[in-house]
Amino acid sequence: MCSSFGQLLDKEKAEGRAEGKAEGRAKERAEAVIELLEEIGEPSRQLREYIMEQTELEILRRWHRAAAKAESIEDFEQAVGLAPII
Repeated sequence: MCSSFGQLLDKEKAEGRAEGKAEGRAKERAEAVIELLEEIGEPSRQLREYIMEQTELEILRRWHRAAAKAESIEDFEQAVGLAPII
């Protein structure tokens, strides 16, 4: 029984570490999107919060590419479909 409990604890720790790493990567990617947007304008507080709340790495990758190509904040919002939301 102790062995099973130890294995369960180890599994939970590993899952927690993996989750923490994924959250860290998402935060870094979101910050990178905001940095690119700051090169072309001043993102609103709402937009910054919306980007920072995103946890899906694939969406953040898409946003990063869109931010790199955008000529304005509005271009970015339209490219990723955020204009009606924010």
